[in-house]
Amino acid sequence: MRAKWMKILKILRVSLSLAKANFILRIEGSYLGIFWYLLNPLALFYIILFIQKSAFAGSPTPHYPAYLMIGIIGLNFFRQVISSSIQSIAASGDYIKSMNNIAPEVLVLSVVFQSALSHFFEFILMIGFMVYWRISLLGLLFYPFIFAAFLLLVIGIAFIFAAVGVYITDIDNIWSIFAQLLLFITPIFYVATPGSAVYTANLFNPLFYFLEISRRLIIYSEWPPAWMALTMLILSLSFFVIGLAVFNKYKKKFAELV
Repeated sequence: MRAKWMKILKILRVSLSLAKANFILRIEGSYLGIFWYLLNPLALFYIILFIQKSAFAGSPTPHYPAYLMIGIIGLNFFRQVISSSIQSIAASGDYIKSMNNIAPEVLVLSVVFQSALSHFFEFILMIGFMVYWRISLLGLLFYPFIFAAFLLLVIGIAFIFAAVGVYITDIDNIWSIFAQLLLFITPIFYVATPGSAVYTANLFNPLFYFLEISRRLIIYSEWPPAWMALTMLILSLSFFVIGLAVFNKYKKKFAELV
């Protein structure tokens, strides 16, 4: 048990170091620096907000800008991790073949942690907007716990896509299309009313639970239904275990295929 625990700690340390190095490398020499990580969610936020205000005379959703912002940064983190994880193994053939004591999990976890770093700055941006919109910050105290559960979910899915990306080269193109559909499938800029077909469909969407619980606690200071919180935890743990199992099953053949 001690040996396994030390191996896990080593994987986490190397993953964090690699994520930090890649994060710094991306902003090094850039005039905008960290702002590059915020440009995409900010642009999407203002475009949707502009269209919503132009097309509709006001929104029935209280604190709609905050509702929209949480949806965008949550979706942005999810799409960014999965897109990066697909090529994390497939595009690292030389590295995979030369690795001795470093587990291939490091490559997947590093892209997750790198996206988590950029998400941290999006979270800081969210705090600034909430102060501007005069929304209580007390709900943000629950966000680390929500994000921890979401992180387990995303890591599990990332492991699956990383493994599949080695065997199916077209998965990158398939995900690119599906990632765009997620903006419309998931209640990002609209509200899914309980009982509606959209709401029922989103009960099978893991991203929906994270966004719904985050919005209830952060914006409206409401406790989510127990069934919703429990479902989020079950999905997070299930995807993490399944993703890790899939990755471990196929990782021995990575060096032969990449």
